[in-house]
Formats: sequence, C-alpha cells, structure tokens
Amino acid sequence: MQPLNQSPTTRNLQLWKNICIYFMKAYQEQKVAQMIALCHRESTICFKPLGDEGKGKIDQLGHGLWTTLIDSFPDIDNTVHSIVYENKAIKCIVSIRGTPEKDFAGIKSKGGSFDSEHIFIFKLDENQKIKHLDIEWDHADFVRQLS
Repeated sequence: MQPLNQSPTTRNLQLWKNICIYFMKAYQEQKVAQMIALCHRESTICFKPLGDEGKGKIDQLGHGLWTTLIDSFPDIDNTVHSIVYENKAIKCIVSIRGTPEKDFAGIKSKGGSFDSEHIFIFKLDENQKIKHLDIEWDHADFVRQLS
C-alpha cells in the first residue's frame, strides 16, 4: 500500500475513503474508542476554530473533546454529504447535529439544538492509519444556535 503522498490507485483511494467513512460511522455510533483505533498512536488533530487550544494528539485532545461532546449531546448525529481525494488528503463534508442535555464548553444548555456543516480533512500513513485530522466549522454559528 502506498501512503497518501503518492498518486493513489483506485483500490487505495477506495480503501482510504472507507477508513474515513468507518471513522464517521463510529462517531455517529458514539464509539470514541473505535474512532481512536483508526488512528496512528502518534496522530495529531487540529480543531481549527479553537486556534492553538484546538491542536494536540487525537488520543488525548480528540478523545477528550468527543467524549465531552457526546456526554453533553447524547443524541449527536452526523451525515456525510461528500468524500473526495483532494491535495493528498481525504476531505469529508459532514453535517453534525444534536441537542444539549448539559452545558458544553462554557455554553449553557438552553434546550436548543444545532445543525452545523463540518469539514474533516484526513491524512493517512503508509499503514492505512489516520495520522492527522483537521476539522473546520463555523464556530460563531454553532454558539449562536445554542445560545
């Protein structure tokens, strides 16, 4: 298998896309351990709207954020709208939605819900593990929907 920094074969491209779909499926099923299992043990993450505070290791920062998010939004769900190979990475356009039952990240739970488009950009290593993940969303709109 070749890493994403080389031109992919059709078979490899499908495999890489499947890994990303498995990640999103585990997220939908609220199985954070399965999400992390698809990642390299040294993989990194960047929750872009959070700046430097949103950068870290997936098994630490990612695990903590997703666990807290799922605890606060027990009905959290996602829908993958598109998945493409772009700039040596797999880009997923995803809608994420949920209704908080608890306060989250300083946002008081007022019974409202959110529905927000997210962009997940996955980079994989030569062993077909996620080595880096960038996540982008309109954070101001997320806060507005919940406030």
